Amino acid sequence: MPDKEGRAARRERQSQELEKNQSDLRTSIADSKRLVDEADAMIRRHRDECDKAEEGSN
Repeated sequence: MPDKEGRAARRERQSQELEKNQSDLRTSIADSKRLVDEADAMIRRHRDECDKAEEGSN
């Protein structure tokens, strides 16, 4: 049966792993949001360019 010190060490290690995983997840979400925002901006610019090109050809 594990001793109290071993359980406390395991609990601390698991707590640190959880904090790191949560931090990594927050970073990943932030990166995904940034990429989505950049893609949206690129699509908007492309649509604006297409609209202007169509206006110029009429």
